[in-house]
Amino acid sequence: MAGFVKLLMIAFTAAMVENAIFSRALVTRKMLFLKNREEILTFSAVITLMTVISGVICYAADSLLLYPRGVSIYIRSALYVLIMAAVHTAMIVAASRKVGEWYARAKNVLLMAGYNVAVLGTILLCSFNRYNLWERLFYFVGTGVGVTLALVLLDVANQNIAMSRVPRIFRGLPILLLYIGILSLAFYGLIGHPITF
Repeated sequence: MAGFVKLLMIAFTAAMVENAIFSRALVTRKMLFLKNREEILTFSAVITLMTVISGVICYAADSLLLYPRGVSIYIRSALYVLIMAAVHTAMIVAASRKVGEWYARAKNVLLMAGYNVAVLGTILLCSFNRYNLWERLFYFVGTGVGVTLALVLLDVANQNIAMSRVPRIFRGLPILLLYIGILSLAFYGLIGHPITF
């Protein structure tokens, strides 16, 4: 039971405390302006799938090949990017063949989500922390949930900002970055770091 609670805490930490968008700033400008909830959910699902599949393959590479030989982090990072590229290519090919109509609508979102720093950052964090397979799986899923939560919050913010009278100089990206900054501080407050003097 204690092991399962630890896994749930890892997932919660990935989703809320170490949120890929608010705490780690792993976001691109295009992610901030996804058009609708379908794009948000597609983007989040692709990031979660990419992270889980790539992360499991990276874990196998770490366990069987890289850790025993003492390979440096630079070479491991390059290998992680190659694994992510292979998984993303396989996902694109599979999506274009199996679900052609959906793929035509979601093509841009799939391309943007595949080569995302949130995927690489999550895999690198798990590698640095030397998580086992279950811990990594829960962390990957927690990251996907956190990205979904963050993008839904940003979508709601875009809708509310569109209905507000924002000064011209702050319209668009500047006001959204201020909003992200305030939310980032709120998420950072969950960590509870003591102030050092």
